[in-house]
Amino acid sequence: MTSNRLNGIDPDVLSRVAAARPRLMATKSAIERTRQSLHQSDTARQWYGEVERQAKLLLDLPLLGPNWVHDPRETRAAPLPLVRPPKSSDGPATPLDVARLFCLRIQTLGLMWLLTGDARYCRRAKAELLAVCAFPDWRGDKFLVTAETAFGAAIGYDWLYDSLTDNERRQIAQAIVEKAIQPGLDEFAAPRPPCWATAAVNWYLVCNGALMIAALSVAEFDPRAARLFALCRKSISTGFHEYGPDGGWAEGPGYWHYATQYAIYLLDSLWTAFGTYLGLDASPGLSATGLFRLHAAGPSGKLFNFADGEEDHSGGYWLFWLAKRYRHPVDAGIELHGRKVHPMDLLWFEADGRDPSDMPTARRFQAAGVVMLRGRWDNSNSTYLGIKAGANDACKHGHYDLGSFVLDANGARWAMDLGPDDYELPGYFEPEMRSRYYRTSTIGHNTIVINSECQPPTAAAVITYERFDEKISFVVLDLSAAYPSTVRARRGFALIDREHVLIVDEIVPKTRLSSVAWQMHTSAHVGLGDTSASLIFPAQGDSVEPVRFYVRVLEPGPGRLSLRSAAPSEPEGQNRNACVAKLVFRLLDVAQPVRLAVLLSPDADAYATPKLPTPLHHPLSGWV
Repeated sequence: MTSNRLNGIDPDVLSRVAAARPRLMATKSAIERTRQSLHQSDTARQWYGEVERQAKLLLDLPLLGPNWVHDPRETRAAPLPLVRPPKSSDGPATPLDVARLFCLRIQTLGLMWLLTGDARYCRRAKAELLAVCAFPDWRGDKFLVTAETAFGAAIGYDWLYDSLTDNERRQIAQAIVEKAIQPGLDEFAAPRPPCWATAAVNWYLVCNGALMIAALSVAEFDPRAARLFALCRKSISTGFHEYGPDGGWAEGPGYWHYATQYAIYLLDSLWTAFGTYLGLDASPGLSATGLFRLHAAGPSGKLFNFADGEEDHSGGYWLFWLAKRYRHPVDAGIELHGRKVHPMDLLWFEADGRDPSDMPTARRFQAAGVVMLRGRWDNSNSTYLGIKAGANDACKHGHYDLGSFVLDANGARWAMDLGPDDYELPGYFEPEMRSRYYRTSTIGHNTIVINSECQPPTAAAVITYERFDEKISFVVLDLSAAYPSTVRARRGFALIDREHVLIVDEIVPKTRLSSVAWQMHTSAHVGLGDTSASLIFPAQGDSVEPVRFYVRVLEPGPGRLSLRSAAPSEPEGQNRNACVAKLVFRLLDVAQPVRLAVLLSPDADAYATPKLPTPLHHPLSGWV
């Protein structure tokens, strides 16, 4: 390594940055492509109308301030991220809420200005930018506040550059340097490196990516920008490696959304600023990561929301970028069926999206430790099964949920993951407390609970074998490490005839077990029999039939299904899990090996007279 290079990165790399503005994503050629899309695509024109309505709303709202109180007209319509979403649509905003609203306002108003030349959008975007640059600082309870504010300021400075006075440029650039670039350098210089440069979390891509974009925006203004860019460039490689080997993301699809948007913001900015991705686009798994998002969404429209994730989602405009870069039109097809429209949907719009009908309906993501199975792609009523393996300590946001599952059928989610609780709960991210909080502990998931105990924080589940076939697809997990009181614990999942699900548990105790509980959380209404249950979502209109689903315990013979409360007893302050029922089949005083087999089906006839394929009558070791 030569003396004039920092960790393989030329410290003068920013001297080659493009002189023309904008140079961050929304270049003149990119804006022209967007105009062509608006001319050629009905969808693009419809989406433009939605972004325009949001921009016009912003013209009449007060400027953001450090003590902002949410305006529900903005908050409810805005395509904000669903990781740590605002707690209220009309209450006090946190610093991170303000940062995210600021970024969205700049993107909305800035792109409308570049597309239309309407000076109203320019004036308002400039006012928002100058107001935030006048904040005393961009600090918050997390460095994410600094990073995301820096991103918004960087693109605002770049996109509005030609309309700013020299004094305004100096004011904005100085704020970016003093309130983001220098704090970033200070973080790297601290005795303990920042967690966003060392921990395997989404922060790798968010903080490093945002700061690199900020450095690109003010490259000519202060040499500190180049120094920070080089430090972040070294750090961010680790974040991109988290997509390996197959595009999965251990923090779940919610945090995949959050991390990947900043990964793609950075890649597009690198290319438009000086025509290189610095090799980051070749990171293992990145080209296939759209498939993780594809398989993580069930036919109900809900995500397989493991690891502190919400089951709803707010779209993924970066999927258009992935589709173009890696020539993978299925990625674009996902976003073309998205929900709330983001202004970046217009900039990266890709009309050439296709459905996944000819793609495999099952997929395992190795590092993420998950498997998704579904009956069909072309039927919104298809059965879908998301299965959680991996390691309990794979990431900070992981739950103690090995062997858990979510299940869709007939357009509804029947077995649900409750998602995260309030991050402000005492010790929420500490292993001891995560084993006590209902939503993060084993008792709050759709898996086996033995002796009413939580799985160990360091336990891992091994996928011992799998088979993906049109007639029968199955996955078998070794959960022995998750249940120390057993000699062996295995759980098998089978999708039969694309429609029915069989879950088999085989448990060999070390010593007498006080209890073994099979459990499933649902928001459906539940009617109980001794070893069967009928689930129903009431009809939403007079002409619509209720949606039904069925659960039947096939083995062992004795036992009884019951409904238990999903409300936590303690510690205080947890989500009460209103409108959630927990279906439980409990065995007491288990001293001998036991096998539990449960059939779940949307078909009343299959439930009433189950006929399992012969191989599934065998022990799990014989499913191969």
